[in-house]
Amino acid sequence: MASLTLQFEDVFLKESAVTEKATIGRLPDNTIVIDNPGISSHHACVFRAAEDFVIEDLQSTNGTFVNGTRITRSKLTHGDVVTLGKHTLFFNQLADLATSQPLEAAAGVPQGETIFLDPHNHQRVLTVLRHAEDRAAAGDQAETAGPVGVLRVVAGTSDRPEYELIGHTSLIGKGASTLIRLRGWFKPNVAVAVTRNRHGYVATKLRGKMFVNSQPVSGRHDLKSGDVLSVGGLTLEFRLKNTESEQHAGAA
Repeated sequence: MASLTLQFEDVFLKESAVTEKATIGRLPDNTIVIDNPGISSHHACVFRAAEDFVIEDLQSTNGTFVNGTRITRSKLTHGDVVTLGKHTLFFNQLADLATSQPLEAAAGVPQGETIFLDPHNHQRVLTVLRHAEDRAAAGDQAETAGPVGVLRVVAGTSDRPEYELIGHTSLIGKGASTLIRLRGWFKPNVAVAVTRNRHGYVATKLRGKMFVNSQPVSGRHDLKSGDVLSVGGLTLEFRLKNTESEQHAGAA
């Protein structure tokens, strides 16, 4: 089953199933309702086309972007990041919503597929979601089999020398809910999203600049062990934890 996970700046709100069609916009007749003047009345639509999913911009005022590129219509691939103004939707084609806890219930929002997002209340929602994400951590690990990725700090100032990427999505930025915090007034709240799936890890640039192995990346990049990621003054080396352990064991 496919799903869209809605985020406002650095706040995750809900994962919604996408079966045949889902519309996104400001008016209440949309599947996903975003109450923000930067979103058009009917902004975009995601629909199934044979075995694929496609997103189409509905002639919105501010546009629809997939992995940083403005689109009219585009096929969606697992891990793609859709941006509408300051709002972000993560496309997950391997979602298992039957086992996930509805976050809107914990936040006191009526259950259902429609999402009403008021950015002025996002700090209250963030506090609730931190507890929900802690409860869901074990489930995330079970759904994403394979070696755990690690980002080790090579250069720059950070809270820890390395970070394990155990969740479905790990964020880099200065926002409160990011795993790797960037320092500085002008750093983006969310600069990069690192998503984990059954095949490995994907880094997607959301705002600012991202370099992989010294090469600029404007969209998404499939991470390989040994890749060096540079973002917001931090240089991070990506490794697969299990692979590293096996290499150390072989050397011993």
